Amino acid sequence: PSGNTHLGHVMPWIFNKWVQDTFKCDMLFQMTDDEKFLFKDLTLHDTRNMAYENALDFVALGFDPEKTKIIVDTENIKTLYPLALRVAKKVTFSTAKAVFGFDGESNIGRIFFTTLESAPAFIPSEIEGKPTRVVIPCGIDQDPHFRVTRDVAQGLGYHKPSMIYCKMCPGLNGGDKMSSSDENATIYTTDTPKQVKKQVGRAFTGGCVSVEEQREKGGNPDVCAVFKYNFYLFEHDDAKLSELADKCRRGEILCGECKVALTSKINVFLENHQAKREEAKEIVKQMTFEGFKW
Repeated sequence: PSGNTHLGHVMPWIFNKWVQDTFKCDMLFQMTDDEKFLFKDLTLHDTRNMAYENALDFVALGFDPEKTKIIVDTENIKTLYPLALRVAKKVTFSTAKAVFGFDGESNIGRIFFTTLESAPAFIPSEIEGKPTRVVIPCGIDQDPHFRVTRDVAQGLGYHKPSMIYCKMCPGLNGGDKMSSSDENATIYTTDTPKQVKKQVGRAFTGGCVSVEEQREKGGNPDVCAVFKYNFYLFEHDDAKLSELADKCRRGEILCGECKVALTSKINVFLENHQAKREEAKEIVKQMTFEGFKW
């Protein structure tokens, strides 16, 4: 995450949890505190604290402590740096500019960062002592970084990492992505019920201007942020989801009713998550990656 944890971050993590539960696989979870420092007006102290808070949210989802290790870039740099150097030697500045849009105003840390994001993909191979295949489930916004990773992998003697991309969780304002930079369109994992009610209450729905018109013409779930949150996170039953969309289109349910229902679902989720988040403080340290000897 580039900031404090919000529901948009949690969505791919829930999928990662399903992957681990289903396939009993080991998982490395990378906390890019260096990225936050390089791309935002924050101190290293700020970004370290943010990484810890992000880790609590990750652990709270119930990952297996025996099969999950958390990598914090600045803490695990001794392990990451040799791998990042090998990647860096294969990536030209012209490639970095073309992929990420860097220019003369970009600090050189940003340019080097993508090599550090690539490094964990090769850690299993180093631990196993042979090329080891890995899968990286992540948000689709990370695609540019891992295209570069895949391009250089075989030249370094590794298998190309496989990717599973998660769609971006939309913002409550109807935008394509929930973002920490827009406080009015974001729900954080530490929000109170009152804050959630306020945020959902002003969510974009695309509904009609009056109750009468909504009853007559119906709504449009295809553009409704409230419906999308049910679709992505809070309604697991496809039949119920389809019924909700049909009722919306027929004008049988109003935007206000949907907002009340979603607010309740989010608050139930957050109440449970926040309790587990407190419990995570007791085990997060045992899930810290300790590195290995080169």
